[in-house]
Amino acid sequence: MISSPQATPPEPQSLLEGKRVLLVDDDPHFLGFLRHLLQRHGVECLEATNGLEGLKVLAAEKVHFILSDINMPEMDGYEFLSAVRHQPQFEALPFILLTGRPAYSGLLSGLRHGADSYLPKPFDEPTILETINNCLLRQQRQEDKASTKFNEQRVNVLKMLPHELRTPLNGILGVADLLEMGETSQEELQQYAEILRVSGERMLRLTTNFLLCAELQMQADNPGRASPLFDSGLHCGAEEISEALEKRALAHERQGDLHHQIASGQLALPAEALAKVLDEILDNAFKFSKPGDPVTVTGEVAGDVYCWRIEDCGRSGAPISMLESRGLFIQFDRKTNEQQGAGMGLYLVEKLCTNYGGQLNFFSAPGGGITAEIRLPLAAETDQPGC
Repeated sequence: MISSPQATPPEPQSLLEGKRVLLVDDDPHFLGFLRHLLQRHGVECLEATNGLEGLKVLAAEKVHFILSDINMPEMDGYEFLSAVRHQPQFEALPFILLTGRPAYSGLLSGLRHGADSYLPKPFDEPTILETINNCLLRQQRQEDKASTKFNEQRVNVLKMLPHELRTPLNGILGVADLLEMGETSQEELQQYAEILRVSGERMLRLTTNFLLCAELQMQADNPGRASPLFDSGLHCGAEEISEALEKRALAHERQGDLHHQIASGQLALPAEALAKVLDEILDNAFKFSKPGDPVTVTGEVAGDVYCWRIEDCGRSGAPISMLESRGLFIQFDRKTNEQQGAGMGLYLVEKLCTNYGGQLNFFSAPGGGITAEIRLPLAAETDQPGC
């Protein structure tokens, strides 16, 4: 039996068609060579003779990738690359360096400066086309991944938000219906007031967390954004922190389960930020542990940081991998555990810790529970008194 020859795998489809490139080189003959080569593959070419001219073109025109020489007058390729990468809108723009320098040394220098790829001269047509296609393909995959993540978050929000808004609104509207019915005793009024308070606090917490998430994301996208999230004051005594912890325990009707021991220390972050971090972590600990099981909070100075540990007994089989995969609007086994919340708590904790130079880690605790460890920098001696 004679087997038929195997078909040759199709070559990947070129991503060049319809793209616009910025070519930067002080050699007009080489610019002409690149222009002629790329135009034959459907690429529109913009040109500059050095980095300064290249920046002007980028400010006025949209391009999909850059090919730049290194040795140029006024602003060389490395300086041009650095200037491009310092502009947030161009952080992911594919940038390929072209140079006659030895391949290895040039490659290392180019990658250190943030280039996506490096081509030593001379090179042939298939090599440069493959290099460009690979860079565009990597960018496309990154964009697809980001789009997938965004869509997942959007679906999570659409699933969660109606429930999180409807529940407190039902409580408020239910009280309004009862009040409209007329005769109400003093005891009933007190009960109605409690329902309104709990419902209002739940909506306020949800709204605050949404706004805080939005602000943190805007700061991440615009590092130079000047919009303080919290008051810059550092004063937050251990007594105030203890009261905040006990308030969260009261909200879960778990006052007897909370055990805390907080040592004095001065932390380099605003009191409101610390209170938010501890409130969200403690809220998570109560959600994922059974009433009657202890939740322990300790705070102590450990070298040059202040270390918080929040330990709970956890639910059986709750894997540490769940917490390690935390993200915005992600909840862990919502259908199984039926917990309330919008899936923003751990995201907020991690981002706030990172913003103020701290760390958030999770460890498996004895007996199957989880220990959250928060390490925050201590304030300088010249700062105001802290916790």
